[in-house]
Amino acid sequence: MIKYAEFCTGIGGFRLGIEQSCLDAELVYSNEINDSCEITYLNNFGRQFDSKDLFDIKADELPDFDMICAGFPCQPFSQAGKGKGFSDPRGTVFFKLMEIIKCKKPSIVFFENVPNLKRHDSGNTYKTIIEQLMEDGYQPYDVILDSTFFGVPQSRPRIYLVAFRTEKTGKVAFSFTEKCTEKTALRPFLNLGDYSIPISEKWEEYIDLYTNKKTALQMSFPLPKTRVRLERIANNCNLDDCVFQIRSSGIRAYSLDEPFPTFAVSNSGGGAMIPVLSKERRHLNLVEMRRIMGFPEWYDLSHVSRTDAIKQLANAVCPPVIESICNDIKRAIVD
Repeated sequence: MIKYAEFCTGIGGFRLGIEQSCLDAELVYSNEINDSCEITYLNNFGRQFDSKDLFDIKADELPDFDMICAGFPCQPFSQAGKGKGFSDPRGTVFFKLMEIIKCKKPSIVFFENVPNLKRHDSGNTYKTIIEQLMEDGYQPYDVILDSTFFGVPQSRPRIYLVAFRTEKTGKVAFSFTEKCTEKTALRPFLNLGDYSIPISEKWEEYIDLYTNKKTALQMSFPLPKTRVRLERIANNCNLDDCVFQIRSSGIRAYSLDEPFPTFAVSNSGGGAMIPVLSKERRHLNLVEMRRIMGFPEWYDLSHVSRTDAIKQLANAVCPPVIESICNDIKRAIVD
């Protein structure tokens, strides 16, 4: 049995994927600073986090473990952020994780982040990560995987890094499974008839505008420049039966018969930035958002506010991708 520790745990996406895989693994430690995430985690797994602030952890006081997992903060490396990288306090989480790795010497390192991590600072950021792992005796492998090829109705490319400590595992012939399914369309995952997050009167008019039932001159309020017309319309998109994704730059229309684009919402309690279904004239509901992230039907988000639940999902890893990689790890270490 592999003992593992998870850091930057969020709401347990890594744990769900590990438990769904064929890897025989036992969780011995979990870390996350967010109190709201802890409420959701406790409600679903029956245990609290073992710590709060990662930087307060004393590595030599941690239990021993064979695998370390972390989806460390992506904002410092994302194209959508300010791109400060290691200059951002959140970007230094990696160095704390390396401190723990150097102390505990786990056999396996398993990280997840945004694809731009590899390109950030002309590749120097990722070069630093790989060099530090190799200097500490690890053999790293990485790949960019899209969740839509793992049965998840969302196109969410992410970089996954798996590294083996050669003094413990020997030289490992490891490879990632890059595709378990064909592209996964959103439509079969819709929870139709659930109007738990209704749209505003303004949004009713926006839908009329974008589906050509009303002109800009007929709107009852002044239109912001970014919403006079749709910013983007995907191929084969039926505007009367599509999903509108709200972004600061404008509104985009996507087909329900394709994967949903990367789920990342800037939300408010009223749901202003939550994607909208044009046919049913409502926001996506929490059941649909949970499915878009590949979380199981039993997973309960009801013990926190809707706003917190949405943030937690949008920041999570997709369990089916983690499951596939853990199956790859099992094959590699058994062979």
